Amino acid sequence: MVKKDLTIFNLPNVITIARIASVPVIIWFLFAGEFLSGFILFSIAGFSDFIDGWLARFQKTQTTFGAYLDPIADKLLMGSAYISLGLLGHIPLWLILLVIARDLLILLGVVAAWLMGRTLDIKPLLISKLNTALQICLVMLVLADLAFRLELGAMLDLAYLATAATTIASALAYLYLWVTTMLKQSSD
Repeated sequence: MVKKDLTIFNLPNVITIARIASVPVIIWFLFAGEFLSGFILFSIAGFSDFIDGWLARFQKTQTTFGAYLDPIADKLLMGSAYISLGLLGHIPLWLILLVIARDLLILLGVVAAWLMGRTLDIKPLLISKLNTALQICLVMLVLADLAFRLELGAMLDLAYLATAATTIASALAYLYLWVTTMLKQSSD
């Protein structure tokens, strides 16, 4: 149950804010060719995505502010990592477009529902959680490959495909949820 307040300074929200603050530093590391530092900081930031939600549930400190801030932090972290690594030629353009398109689809669905005067109770779906985990793991794998010169070619190709598959499945699941919610609300 999410508290209906705007409490900002609890530990889960501070962790989320720190994840947002790490984004420009990670981008700088990537463009400076400091892939080991980028790998370490991105790994911490990626792991914090799981920790903040778990802590909020465990401590019963879930807030409306945190519920909105967490997905924003996720999109900033993932979008900036994918775009940066794509500009550097380390993640294929088709996968970046797919990841960004999924996020835009979700955002457009929320805006469309709002413009239609409808409400959406947005909760992360299981496939979405899996997709986020794979997206984070893919960036970590790419950065580890760059930092440690692992030559993971075939493994990276498999990771691209797995990430693409869950990105598509997640987009379709949210689209289905949106359509069924809109149809239900229009018949009520």
